[in-house]
Amino acid sequence: MSNPGIRLVHYKDIDFQKWDQCIENSPFGIVYACSWFLDRICSRWDALIWGDYLYVMPLVNNRKFGISYIYQPFFSQQLGIFSNFPPEPEIVNQFLHAIPKKFRLTDMNLNLGNTPTTTHFRLKPNTTYLLPLDASAAQLRRGYHPNTLRNIRKAALNKVYISQVYDISLFLEFTRSNLKSKSPEIRSRHYAALHKVISHALYNRHGEIYGAWDSANNLIAAAFFLNSNRGSIYLAASSNPKGTKDSAMFLLIDNYIQNHAGKNMVLDFEGSNIPGLARFYSGFGATAQTYYSVHQNHLPKILRYFKK
Repeated sequence: MSNPGIRLVHYKDIDFQKWDQCIENSPFGIVYACSWFLDRICSRWDALIWGDYLYVMPLVNNRKFGISYIYQPFFSQQLGIFSNFPPEPEIVNQFLHAIPKKFRLTDMNLNLGNTPTTTHFRLKPNTTYLLPLDASAAQLRRGYHPNTLRNIRKAALNKVYISQVYDISLFLEFTRSNLKSKSPEIRSRHYAALHKVISHALYNRHGEIYGAWDSANNLIAAAFFLNSNRGSIYLAASSNPKGTKDSAMFLLIDNYIQNHAGKNMVLDFEGSNIPGLARFYSGFGATAQTYYSVHQNHLPKILRYFKK
């Protein structure tokens, strides 16, 4: 099953113009795999490449305690294999088997266009929710669940209002404060990487921050939407207790959807396998799509519980 055409290319030798062109032209191309995003969200990445960038696969990697490993960076849901056309399962398998043996541990999420069938990796299906925005605002609203509409009305009655936020530090301080108990694994360095991503995105008009404010002009919910190849990703978001009580995020997302209705783009809610979040996303009319995580552990038995 080995493919001698697939080669490991170290970061310094990657042709980034060809790389980004491949991601841009891929039907499942997504911003997580763009060179500018990878450069900011992680400290080190290399790649597997077949031919003249016919197929590419980023390998986000690091080294700890003398052990090299591949991991999925925070704030990036999917990576995997990209090409101008969806890769066949056998191609996906060949790329996975081409991961160099020096990487003793692999934890990676593939993209929606990758369907692995290999038995050499542990595979786990995950769910993301996608909402095409090409319909009119009224048509999109008709796809909302009644409970979603009730929460939007509730936020409006509570005098919540929505506006864009341009202060990145304010957004990140708010997000970190509200996620520290729910996601303690997200550390300062991860938020620093996200700051770089948001700065680049706002400067180049590749993203928007929306804020929800109460009647006293206090920020109670916020979300960063990052433009992808043919859509937008609900990349980072949080509410404080007042925002949750006032259903502020319902109104915020509805406002974003209404502002982008009729565009040839898809809103990717980035999940979730958690039932409550799944109901929240599907309440806006988004439909479930499956992508896979792949895991392989070649560590010595005594280190099998090694954590990144």
